[in-house]
Amino acid sequence: MRRILSLLLLMVIFVLAAAACAGEGDPADSVESYIKAKAGADGDKLVSLACKDFEAQAAQDALSFRSVKAEVQDLSCKKSGDDGDAALVTCTGQIVAEYDGETRSQDLSETTYKAVKEDGEWKVCGAE
Repeated sequence: MRRILSLLLLMVIFVLAAAACAGEGDPADSVESYIKAKAGADGDKLVSLACKDFEAQAAQDALSFRSVKAEVQDLSCKKSGDDGDAALVTCTGQIVAEYDGETRSQDLSETTYKAVKEDGEWKVCGAE
């Protein structure tokens, strides 16, 4: 009987821990959404995914893709560390953009994104 109760208690703890982690969100998901919105030149979406200090850059990112046809290929992002209150996120894949008959690609692995919790959500707040 003790063994069964111990097993049940362990399962309850596991379920509660998983639920708590799920509620925190994943900064990598926000970065992935940001990259997709950037390639789509969706200024409103980019600004909504950016922290307040990065909103102007997000709007600029949208403008830079407005006159090109771009697509994201093989995108995958993951949290790679922390920098104070910020989560560091690295990605693989690329943005392939076509402008005036010329194709260029941006290797996403060359950029590390910073994401911070703002208003309970992960927001992109820098890129290096």
